[in-house]
Amino acid sequence: MGEPFDKTASLLSKVKGLVIVPVDRPDDCCGFGGTFCVTDEAVSARMGLDKVHDHLRHGAEYVVSPDMSCLMHQQGIARRADLDLKYIHVAQVLNGGPF
Repeated sequence: MGEPFDKTASLLSKVKGLVIVPVDRPDDCCGFGGTFCVTDEAVSARMGLDKVHDHLRHGAEYVVSPDMSCLMHQQGIARRADLDLKYIHVAQVLNGGPF
């Protein structure tokens, strides 16, 4: 087993002025995958809420991911809970971002 490697974090670390905020459980699933969010809606929503709270707990302003379905799921949960987090695809950040 080699050292874990996060390609997204590696790319984002090269963006001037961007601070990567580590979270407690970066490898946890957001709960949206496949039909899981339909067949196990309550579990899916709870997993997403846990992920959102992990970001908030560490003071993140933006959640950046290469996976649009994860971003949409978490953004929907954050909006319904009236939580102040912004969601953006990694390509948008690498292209100059909204900051």
